[in-house]
Amino acid sequence: MAHSRQDAEIQAVKNGLYSNQWNDLTKGYKIFQDELCFYQDILLRGTKIVMPQKLRDPTLRIAHEGHPGICAMKTRLRTKVWWPKCDRDAENFCKACKSCILVSTPNPPNPMKRRELPSEPWVDTAVDLMGPLPSNDYIFVIVDYYSRYKEVKVCRTITSSEIINQLKDIFSRLGNPVSITADNGRQFTSEDFKLFCSERNIKLYNTKLYWPQQNGEVERQNRDILKRLKIAQAEKKNWKESLREYMVMYNSTPHSVTGKTPSELFFRRQFRDKLPMIQDMTYSSEDSEMRDRDKELKEKGKEYADRKRRAVESELNIGEKVYVKSMHKSNKLSLNYEPTSHTVESNKNGDVELRNDNTGQVVRRNILHLKRVEGQ
Repeated sequence: MAHSRQDAEIQAVKNGLYSNQWNDLTKGYKIFQDELCFYQDILLRGTKIVMPQKLRDPTLRIAHEGHPGICAMKTRLRTKVWWPKCDRDAENFCKACKSCILVSTPNPPNPMKRRELPSEPWVDTAVDLMGPLPSNDYIFVIVDYYSRYKEVKVCRTITSSEIINQLKDIFSRLGNPVSITADNGRQFTSEDFKLFCSERNIKLYNTKLYWPQQNGEVERQNRDILKRLKIAQAEKKNWKESLREYMVMYNSTPHSVTGKTPSELFFRRQFRDKLPMIQDMTYSSEDSEMRDRDKELKEKGKEYADRKRRAVESELNIGEKVYVKSMHKSNKLSLNYEPTSHTVESNKNGDVELRNDNTGQVVRRNILHLKRVEGQ
């Protein structure tokens, strides 16, 4: 009651009700004037108490006890109290609750960004490792983004020196590509591997941590290879021989996106396999049909994926504060997001560089793994 008597806004409403004179301070009340009345110096809207300005924040805190969602908190407030823009204040309070943010679900993903088709074979490549297999072997995969041509190597170890030796063998036959995209495995981020690429004038791109989708082409190829290895095990066949058979089949079969075989686009000729064929190849470099097909199917795939994932555009500006998704949870009650805030240093198409506000450490994450700190 005392707060209502001391609240300039409520006293101005009282004057407006008695004199029918309303000003900028009370314009939010004027449209409800038929519902407003005073009871022992307390302003009411119907049966709801109109909270003085000093009591609005405490009221919001009480209404958020138990951490209801935005809709539940609004409903809870509407049953007993009111003030102009009460719903907006409740929504902002919920969004700014750090505890709610740290256990919230991830944001919807950004719409997909499709990689442009390179101008020719062996420009952009991707590499990855699979394993260990039951035999303690690993499979090293390299894929050409233009033709989808790929090669695989069986490795006993996955050190940088082993990967470099495998690439030397491949490059001795096919030449050096312009770029290599790899994940953040130690063998691909080591100084030796960086030097190997630098000496051959190869641009090295490492994907963001915890975001294998950025190297999607080779990840898809890995799934296909793994499927064939499982089939070999089910049929009790030599898996290395089955892998060779799969590679012959793959590189001599028209790709679902390009409509051409990887060998045809890469080497400008068809691989001869066990199937009979009439040699009727033209060695033209014209590939407009393949490009149109690639673009059309990529766009269809993007539209379908964006629709299925309910993708929405989300942006973070330099200087904004965010929480980072926890990737290693110790138990079921672990927070979904780390409680330490980070500051956005750069944002390139969802590839966000962040600085830890406590330690100053710089990390890279996909925008999907971040939650904006509201009310900053």
